[in-house]
Amino acid sequence: MKSLMLLGLLGLFLGCSANPKPKPVKVKAKSVLAEPVWFNGPERFTLRTPLFDHATHAFFDLTPFRTKESLDISYFLTTPVDSAHYYDLDLVSGQLYRKRSYCKQSDIWQSYEGQINRPNFSIGIVPRLLDQASKPQMIWVFGGKEFLFDSEDKGRAQSQRARIVGGFVWQYCEDYPCRTNQNWLSRLVLVGVNKFDPKFSDVNSLVDLKKKVDWPYVKAFAQNGWGRSISGTIPEPAYRMVGEVGAQEALDFAFKAGHYFEFKEINSLRKNCFYLYDYLWRSIKKVRKNMEEKVNFATVQVALDLEREARRIRDMKNFSLNTVFSDKTERDIREGEGSLAEERALVDFSRFFQYFYSNYGQRFRTCTKFVRTGNHRHDRKRSWFFSYMANWYHLEGLDYYYLCSRRSWVENQVMANGRRRFDPQKRRSCSSADLDESFESAVTVMASLAGADKGHWRFIEFDNGIGGSHKELYSWVYSNGKKLGCDARKLEEKPPIFPENVPWQNFFSEPLGDRLDIVR
Repeated sequence: MKSLMLLGLLGLFLGCSANPKPKPVKVKAKSVLAEPVWFNGPERFTLRTPLFDHATHAFFDLTPFRTKESLDISYFLTTPVDSAHYYDLDLVSGQLYRKRSYCKQSDIWQSYEGQINRPNFSIGIVPRLLDQASKPQMIWVFGGKEFLFDSEDKGRAQSQRARIVGGFVWQYCEDYPCRTNQNWLSRLVLVGVNKFDPKFSDVNSLVDLKKKVDWPYVKAFAQNGWGRSISGTIPEPAYRMVGEVGAQEALDFAFKAGHYFEFKEINSLRKNCFYLYDYLWRSIKKVRKNMEEKVNFATVQVALDLEREARRIRDMKNFSLNTVFSDKTERDIREGEGSLAEERALVDFSRFFQYFYSNYGQRFRTCTKFVRTGNHRHDRKRSWFFSYMANWYHLEGLDYYYLCSRRSWVENQVMANGRRRFDPQKRRSCSSADLDESFESAVTVMASLAGADKGHWRFIEFDNGIGGSHKELYSWVYSNGKKLGCDARKLEEKPPIFPENVPWQNFFSEPLGDRLDIVR
């Protein structure tokens, strides 16, 4: 996959030619405020502002408003030019959070002689557009800070306007040295100018732009401003800029090779994920009740046989689903509810977790990348359960596997034959007590990864502190563990990965004499 993306980007770079200068278009500066649509739904999923209005989602509630003739596009500002802090957008909550604070550092590649500190451009993302790495499409925009709108106006996200003048191929290496191009993960970064800044009114290409700005500094910032590996004895680079792309080709490639969320797809994604979350929470409450009452499968089978067909007929009559979302989650859940396999699973947490993982695990993983699992103000128990659940999947996504026989998380390496050491889809011999341990220890393992400056997730309730956005997230955010060169000298205490006063609520408390072990 990395190889195909790299070949596509390099092919685009090699095939580029000079773009004709488009005629300047006079546009009056006017902000576009987002309408609070994404979070305007059931209260159990919503996110509200301090004034109790529905919050806006900067990625889903704004649109690019692409203009092909003038190469104009709208974007959401995440980090303004010369900012002391770098801010990123959490896709789940749709809110900004401070990811790092800038400081002076030298070039890890030793090609730029000066000090590298703050960006001499603004950083943003194109709404509703994912790039080739399935991350929000990044855009760097040149222009004075006085020509920028605030990221928010009266609590609502608002877009900026830019004219695309080119793009470049930006590559990331997890463990340097990445000796082949296939080991470098490639992304396209769009480059634009603020169309309201007269200094850049005659800039229509990267060639023009380089006459106006300190381009060597831009390249040095691209290769240092997002961190480097400092966990070893010698710092190692993690980013590099390898090729430039013309304006038209860059904009066309971003929409062709990326994924643009149409409005209909957005609604379907949200609806199906809501249904999946509700189903999981509803089932978990049944599991707890059955385990507390020590329900044996044999005691419920007769009632199941009598009710199953009536339930299926009722559900089919009431069934209506927008099928745009490819997983068709709501339909599959409705068809599975009341089945013999599901009711057997609801007797015990180990059974149900295996059932859910096998049938809906990949969908849950996808949903937690985009859709909020719940409103913590509405139901805290539900909110914290889903936080632990999401972390379990995040840790597995970092190539870890919970080995029940050892009651520990182990690295799930790729072997010589291309397969992983442990197949996550295979049935696990886990008891409910084993799984309780897995959810508790997953937080500990994630904290150890953070302490070793490796890729990890951390949970943010509110982004407070110096330079913070002061936004409510209640979400897991990812960090690749890379640090700025000047961070190596900082001995500040790291914040906890997860609130220490929120324990996992165990399912297993004492041996159940008639508890059925997981089916092998």
